[in-house]
Amino acid sequence: MTSASNEHFWRDSALRQEAEGYQWRNASHGRGKTLDTRADPHAPKGFVFHRTGGLVVKRRVELQEDMLYRFAAKKYVGSGANALVPLLNSPWWMNDDRMMLLLGRARSAGVPLVEIARRQLALPPAWTDCDIIVRARLRPGVLIAAHAGPGRTAEANGDSYTIAPEAPHLLIDQLYIPGLGRHFALNGAGEPHARAWFDLSTATSFDPALRGLNP
Repeated sequence: MTSASNEHFWRDSALRQEAEGYQWRNASHGRGKTLDTRADPHAPKGFVFHRTGGLVVKRRVELQEDMLYRFAAKKYVGSGANALVPLLNSPWWMNDDRMMLLLGRARSAGVPLVEIARRQLALPPAWTDCDIIVRARLRPGVLIAAHAGPGRTAEANGDSYTIAPEAPHLLIDQLYIPGLGRHFALNGAGEPHARAWFDLSTATSFDPALRGLNP
């Protein structure tokens, strides 16, 4: 049985906790520090965390040569031949069938794609501008493990995007790929992983407004 390239990170409990919405944003100060002092009764014993967003982790999925998508902020696009690498270095993705489902729901509701994404993926403006969509395919021969499940309600700067469990037909599975991002558990390996796992020749971004998806 072939082991996933990120197997070690998929098994990391701190990364799973980030997937589940525990906030580690003061990461440079280690796992015992946080920017929020409100206790969460479900937090790991001995730690004080604020929990918002993230996934209701349901299962493990394995990805191989999948085309993946994410909403991002174009202000973080880099420069040069690998300008999109900073935006590829994120654990938060969805696969192509979920992207098509989201697009279909936006068209059916007659609302901009970005608005339906904020509602159904729980993406507060304070977290992302959502002014571009990034797309890239995993390299041939690379097997990646991800946590998958629907999003959780997210709050930031007074904005709340509620994902209602009583309407499961509206839930859209998202992916958290351990080994990408800037969590302290990665020791700075996120961007090298993005370069190694994604086929950079397939990486592209587009403005949904220019595609008529976000009028």
